[in-house]
Amino acid sequence: MPILRITSAVERYRYFASPEFNIHALSGHGEDGLPNIQFVSARILSAIQPEARDVVLDVGCGDGYLLSQAAKTGAKCIGVVPTKEEQEKLQAAVPGITFRVGLAQDLPLDSGSASKIVCNSVLLLLENEDNVRSALTEISRVAQFGARIWLGEVPAANELVEFHVYNGTTTLGRLSHEWRTKGLRPFLATLRSVVRSRFGKQTLLLDSCSIFHAPPDKFIRLASTCGLHIESWQKHTRLDGGCERESAFRYNYIFSKSA
Repeated sequence: MPILRITSAVERYRYFASPEFNIHALSGHGEDGLPNIQFVSARILSAIQPEARDVVLDVGCGDGYLLSQAAKTGAKCIGVVPTKEEQEKLQAAVPGITFRVGLAQDLPLDSGSASKIVCNSVLLLLENEDNVRSALTEISRVAQFGARIWLGEVPAANELVEFHVYNGTTTLGRLSHEWRTKGLRPFLATLRSVVRSRFGKQTLLLDSCSIFHAPPDKFIRLASTCGLHIESWQKHTRLDGGCERESAFRYNYIFSKSA
């Protein structure tokens, strides 16, 4: 499959669950993204403070690293991923954690069953406000009263536009985009990738997915209509080349389940 046209985030993560990639590719940070995964996970765990009496739910749990750390407290840990391929890979790599197949908009858990909930770098992949509203309603449904909820890496602006990311499914479109927005060197690099993909030497991903984005005031209002109460919010920080860097557009939010 030298050229892979992706039209949904589910397709993308099914691809990264294939045997050719290591477990960390499921995090969305790339196969070599473990340092940043550890950094971000530590921040999230510090914010939600899991304890032995907790049921910790990670919606879109990536490589399962956060849950593996939360489990050390004695908490019951559950991860939800959208594909069977991800579930099987996680069960083999992260024993002792429960992984279930489901979507953020239709969580496979009973109402009021989780006391700590994480949904990091997932809502933006749901593409539009209706899907995000459905996901927030589901998160609110499965949360216990007073549950602490981390909703992370929600962009305030359209990063695809701001960072000149190609959003389509044709090789000519990708090449034209690189030439118009990034210049000669990126164009030539992409051209090499196109040629190599034609000969089956690498896979070229052509991704037409949109992303959800909302400034903090709008996102907080949206979450409040779904039964979530805002506790705090701040810019997202990641580890990049060993240095902490504040995101240009992404925010992290801590909510609680209101009455």
